[in-house]
Order: sequence, then C-alpha cells, then structure tokens
Amino acid sequence: MPEGHTLHRLAEVISRLFAGRSWQVSSPQGRFAEGAAMLTERVPERAQAHGKQLFVHVDDAVWQIHLGLYGAFSFRGDEQFAGVGAVGAPRAARAGGGGERDDEGWIVPEAPQGAVRARVRGRDGWADLRGPAVCRVVTYDEHLSVLERLGPDPLRQAGLGVEEAPFELFLRRLARRRVSIGAALMDQAVIAGVGNIYRAESLFLERMSPHAGAAEIPEQRVRDLWTRLTRQMRDGVAEGAIRTLRPGAGAAAGPRPHWVYKHEGTACLRCAARIRAEELQGRRLYWCPGCQVVP
Repeated sequence: MPEGHTLHRLAEVISRLFAGRSWQVSSPQGRFAEGAAMLTERVPERAQAHGKQLFVHVDDAVWQIHLGLYGAFSFRGDEQFAGVGAVGAPRAARAGGGGERDDEGWIVPEAPQGAVRARVRGRDGWADLRGPAVCRVVTYDEHLSVLERLGPDPLRQAGLGVEEAPFELFLRRLARRRVSIGAALMDQAVIAGVGNIYRAESLFLERMSPHAGAAEIPEQRVRDLWTRLTRQMRDGVAEGAIRTLRPGAGAAAGPRPHWVYKHEGTACLRCAARIRAEELQGRRLYWCPGCQVVP
C-alpha cells in the first residue's frame, strides 16, 4: 500500500496538470459513473493529501480517493505529462501519449485498457485511475469529518479541521492507546500516512522497541519519533521513494535502501544482532532485538 509521501506527490501532480482548468471526468468501468457526472466539465481547484487519503476540491464537492493496496493513477499526454508515468501501486509506466488533437484542441486519449475506474481528461493529456479502495464524491463537510477521524499527518501542519497542533494531537492520541508503539503507528487515527516501512525504519533509528507500550513512552521520545518520521516522509516526497539507509552509513550496507525492513535473519548493521520479523495485527514487523530493547 502506498505510504503518505506517495499521496503528497500525487496531489502535487494532479494540481499541476489539472487545477484551474476545465476537465472531463468519466468512468469507463462504470462503477464511478455517478461521481464522474458530478465532476465533469467543472474546474478542479486543488488536490490535497492527508495521510493515505487524497482529496480533489471541485467547487463545493470533494473527490475522495484512497488507493489501498492496488490503486494507482497513470498519466499520459504531451510534454507537460512527460516523466510522470504511474503513481501508486507498482504498474508498468508507458511513455509518451496521444499526439492527435480534436477540433477544440484537446489531445485525443487512447481507448481505456483494463478496469479504469475513472478517467480524467484535460486539454493536454489524461489520467486513468485503477483499483482504488475508495473513490467517491463527498460534500465539504463530509470531507472535514474524514479529516477529524484521521490522526495528524507529519507532512501537513494545518488543515485537520481542529485547532490542536499536529504533534500535540499525535501525543494525545498515542497516550490513549493501550497497544504497543509498533501497533499504534499503523493506526491511521493516531498518525496518518505511516506504513510498514516508515514504522520499521523510524523505530529502529530511534532505538525504540516496537513492543514498548505506546502510552508509556516519555514525551521527549515521542517528539523525537515524530521528528524522525517527518524528516523521513519529507525525503520520500522529494525523492519519490523511501530510502532510510543513507550514503555514509558504512561499506557493509551496500546498495540496500533500508536498515531492517525486509532484512529478517541478516546481521544488524549497527549491532550485528540478527534482525527479526513477526506478525503484528496482520502486518509484517521488522526489528532488531539488539538495538531496540524495551526499557
């Protein structure tokens, strides 16, 4: 499932390519036909991400999208669309786009391929959405209700619909959870946008056991974890990938991008203990028993 940085990149792409200009929205698959009819021929104002949710504002309506495990947008068109490819679940990106234009000067898109839930067509290109977990049009108030149920997003400093500062909200919601910090970080009502990789890597770098009680972690340690996640996710937005093992970490690291994620059974690069993996609430948790000890 795409983590939060991917949705922020997607919001930037959609805003850049479509905001402020009329678009046409359709549902080749048919499952989003009613929602598409509410959006088409209108002017999208902006796209914003919060955690793993994407919100496209169109007048008084909001298009809510959650990519889930399999969702992705693919983009094709003229030079403005060059290099975008696909954003979301891994899909083969196709270069280039339609070269012909209709009588009104709009690029003529290719016929939809596969189960396209929604197609967005602009003057200079188009985007196809496939496989999302959520794809619906909601009112602005309904959009605020979704935000209020989510935890704070380290990549957003405002826009929750509440006055509380993001870190303070994270601290308060964490203190109410009677679960481990490893479980709490995957709860989108505690912190929005963190997935399996960010969880494993942030806890490792903060030398924090994933089995420590979420409500028992001292405030300064929670602040350090928030700062670490914020930095990691900002890097993810800038680079388009999650790379937490940086150059200079040591020759033994080789080309691998992560410290512990998917390195079960290998020697920890910091203490040489064997990295472990276990199931925690249906997701694979990676951690080092040498570095990450419950205090």
